[in-house]
Amino acid sequence: MDEAASKILLVDDSPGDIRILANLLAGMATLVFATSGEDALVKAGAEDFDVILLDVMLPDMDGFEVCRQLNRAQTEAPAPVIFVTALDDVASEEKGLLLGAMDYVSKPFVPAVVRARVSNHLLLSRTAKALRRANRQLELLAALDPLTDVFNRRHFDAAFQQELMRAQRTGKPLSLLLLDLDHFKAINDTHGHAAGDAALVQAAKAWQAELRAHDVIARAGGEEFAIVLPGADARQARVVAERLLDVTRRLRIALPEGGSFGFTTSVGVAAGCGCDPRVGYEQVMASADRALYAAKREGRDRAAFGPEGCLE
Repeated sequence: MDEAASKILLVDDSPGDIRILANLLAGMATLVFATSGEDALVKAGAEDFDVILLDVMLPDMDGFEVCRQLNRAQTEAPAPVIFVTALDDVASEEKGLLLGAMDYVSKPFVPAVVRARVSNHLLLSRTAKALRRANRQLELLAALDPLTDVFNRRHFDAAFQQELMRAQRTGKPLSLLLLDLDHFKAINDTHGHAAGDAALVQAAKAWQAELRAHDVIARAGGEEFAIVLPGADARQARVVAERLLDVTRRLRIALPEGGSFGFTTSVGVAAGCGCDPRVGYEQVMASADRALYAAKREGRDRAAFGPEGCLE
């Protein structure tokens, strides 16, 4: 067991028992001590523990109440609790297990049993954490476009719906930008699909660098991208659109045979939407889409704007 990677919280008001447990568990993990229920709750809230050894009898609240509050406070899977008790009755054991405790160790301690049980729960806890990390990574990968590393359309639709509901709840606006690389088919036909992919990647990277951390950018499909700007009114959306147009004009894609090429984009903006409960997802998307086609009709390499508030 890697001591540096594991952490145990020992909760007991008896200095003698703490000393015994510390000696028994030395080398298995980093040990942190608490001598009351309140102290245990504070430390469990501030640090991430792999196992909590919890005495049933504490001076301020019993271990059962501490266990109940730990389970209520922790949003992720809580650290496994092992009750430490001199109580020798089935009712107490059942009560602890029903509250979510994973195991019991009894006083007086049997060293081999204590070490074996704690070791097992440390292993289970670390395995569970590794699985949660892997699942989060898989969820992130499932939400990303594999070429550009921005979000994919499926994730964007869900995020946009959430932001729209937040805007309607708070009364703050949001704006939606749809961007489409100009003459993208010609880029592929002239320079090859690898060059087209490079243009998509560089555009997405450059645009993302211009956005705030809470803005959401996604590849909506092909050469089209979507960006939601939470809290952005029409004026702010216009500033962002012009900045994205400008940064796109400065991009150059190097060619393997030498030389390079540049490209532009068109932007359709649905600005200052979301406050009116009559305006839903479809209306905002349609407004931005019509504006995008207007930008293309007007000559490309420009932004066009739908009616503020997205009400036609």
